[in-house]
Amino acid sequence: MVIKDEEMDFEFSKKLEKELANSFAKCFQCGTCTARCPGGIISDYRTRKFMRMAQLGLKDKILSSDEIWNCTTCSTCKILCPWEVDPLSTILKLRREAVRAGHENKKHDPLVKSLANYDNPWLQPRSARRKWYKGLDVVDLTENPGGADVLYYVGCTATFDKRLWGMARAVIRVLGKAGIKVGVLGKDEKCCGGTVRGVGHPEMFEALAKQNVEDFNKAGVDTVIFSCPGCLNTIKNTYKAEQMGEIKPKLVHVVEFVSQLIKDGKLKLDKDVKRIVTYHDPCHLGKHCEVFDAPRDILKAIPGLDFREMKFIMKDSWCCGAGGGVKTAYPERATELAVNRLNQAEETEADTICSACSFCYQNLLDGLVAKKDSKMEMKDVMEILAEAIEE
Repeated sequence: MVIKDEEMDFEFSKKLEKELANSFAKCFQCGTCTARCPGGIISDYRTRKFMRMAQLGLKDKILSSDEIWNCTTCSTCKILCPWEVDPLSTILKLRREAVRAGHENKKHDPLVKSLANYDNPWLQPRSARRKWYKGLDVVDLTENPGGADVLYYVGCTATFDKRLWGMARAVIRVLGKAGIKVGVLGKDEKCCGGTVRGVGHPEMFEALAKQNVEDFNKAGVDTVIFSCPGCLNTIKNTYKAEQMGEIKPKLVHVVEFVSQLIKDGKLKLDKDVKRIVTYHDPCHLGKHCEVFDAPRDILKAIPGLDFREMKFIMKDSWCCGAGGGVKTAYPERATELAVNRLNQAEETEADTICSACSFCYQNLLDGLVAKKDSKMEMKDVMEILAEAIEE
């Protein structure tokens, strides 16, 4: 690629470098990030290429590129970089600059408009948030603050995709068995804002974040639990990093909470579960939040269960392909990555692949449909755990 002098805007580079700590300016172009990037498997996206273009100030080429939207935000690039550079921060910043310059990905428009109108990306009315827990013993903490032991922040994906209701319902069943009273925010639950931030709309993210901080602090509980690692990472880590306000309750993924219940003897597992299970590490739970042991501890505690690890696990786990807005803009690419991961799972000869993420659950389900001939079943860790509980 021939670069002309007039194409290089070093003021743009200096501006980015000032706003981004330990990012593109320190990149040595070794290519480690690109070698394991899931986005590069399904498209022409190359992390290394964007890092170099940022160094050279190729503003127009960057902001008008369609390829920048193929990053799944898995953070593999950051973890593997031998120079401890954070490429993901650069990509997210470049996306924001692209949207600001009028080069947003139009395929994200329905998601953005839905969030503006309904506080969720699924074009669903707020009242529909109550449907998944109909008939269950839960407390609406907006009506009765302090009326539960924990707040369960379900997240938009598990709320509006009926295929995932079993996962959310299993959380209520398991915690109920341990004597934990669960509360929700009902129709007033709002998106965490992680996806809209990831596709370049920081103002909308900030508005959602500040409302969530207020709602969590008014709920009257000391713990908020999550099924969606994307929500957990956004609310626990990104809110803090971008100074969205202090959240008083403790924030944990449900597998962390339940693993401790089992260790403390507060949750008895009565029934054998005759499954051969392998576990897929969600990127936002593992790479971003560093929760690796809790889901495995739960699976190993289930009587009768045969647990088998895949080749690529924990920090080396392969992304399912759903994050960073890729599932919305390029669903066929996300499904291709899901199929790749399912192929790895099938090498273990497991009959069940499980995860602890609503995004992974949804995308791997789509991958199973695409494979057609797969005999593997998709489950959440909490669904499998619920099978070990005597009614």
